[in-house]
Amino acid sequence: MSQILGTSITVLLWRQLFRWYGQIEQRVDFIYLNSQTFRLTKRVLESIKACFRYSLLGRITEIKEENPEILGNSRAVQYLIDSYKGWKDKVIYYSKTSSTISLAKDTQRELYLSPVRIISLIVVIAILVNVALSVILQKQIELWGFLIRVLFLFAGTAGLSCEADWPAVKESSIFLRKTPE
Repeated sequence: MSQILGTSITVLLWRQLFRWYGQIEQRVDFIYLNSQTFRLTKRVLESIKACFRYSLLGRITEIKEENPEILGNSRAVQYLIDSYKGWKDKVIYYSKTSSTISLAKDTQRELYLSPVRIISLIVVIAILVNVALSVILQKQIELWGFLIRVLFLFAGTAGLSCEADWPAVKESSIFLRKTPE
């Protein structure tokens, strides 16, 4: 067996391939570690670490004991807190008085009250887009596909005139109704 493995051309080629790959990895590592880019990146990262260590955030993270007075007396932290409170108050004020948000809430209420219409609208649009793309891309629609599209389109257009609200749909649905315990 060892004589066959020793004289096999395939095994010899695999061994040479693995040696060649190992040599390439060693050369790439050597070139990378001695490159200017690697040295520059290493120096930049060391500088960033040193700057962070002596910055406010670096000093806060090095604090061993919990001492809230350091943060309470800081002008920068106080400025950040005041800015946050100001922005929060502005956002709350604008969201309460915004006509866009009130319109979105009204639309949400309307959509909640007519789920069958929304589903029907989605189905009708999806079928019309599907048919339009089939025509544009010159895809052939077979008989069963055509019948299914017509049935869904009929059900969708019938659902557009449905006035059922969510509680009625939930009460009449087999799947949405809660089962008695």
